[in-house]
Amino acid sequence: MKKLTFVLVTLTFAFSCFGLWAILNLLGQTSVKSLQTFPQFTTLLVDLRLGLLLLPIPVVAYCIYALLPRQSQQTNPMTFIACSMSTLCLVFFPVLLAAFLPCVMLMERAWIK
Repeated sequence: MKKLTFVLVTLTFAFSCFGLWAILNLLGQTSVKSLQTFPQFTTLLVDLRLGLLLLPIPVVAYCIYALLPRQSQQTNPMTFIACSMSTLCLVFFPVLLAAFLPCVMLMERAWIK
């Protein structure tokens, strides 16, 4: 059961990072084609989107390490879940904010007209 927990948390983390990367990639494609410029925070996160593809590498490495059979102490999956999901939350909220900032700008522009 512990092995299944490690694998499920790792897959959730990796797919979430890929989804966040896709959101930022979509914003990057949109900014090239639009006439308006995005806020600086959004531009910064769009420029740093490659880090979202590199973020799952240590999580996958630790999952493989935890799944290897060894004679010493067992690893606790709760620590792994807490660390990986906390990291995901710390990455998710800025990306969400960066995705909604252009929407707020468009709503403000529509409200003024």
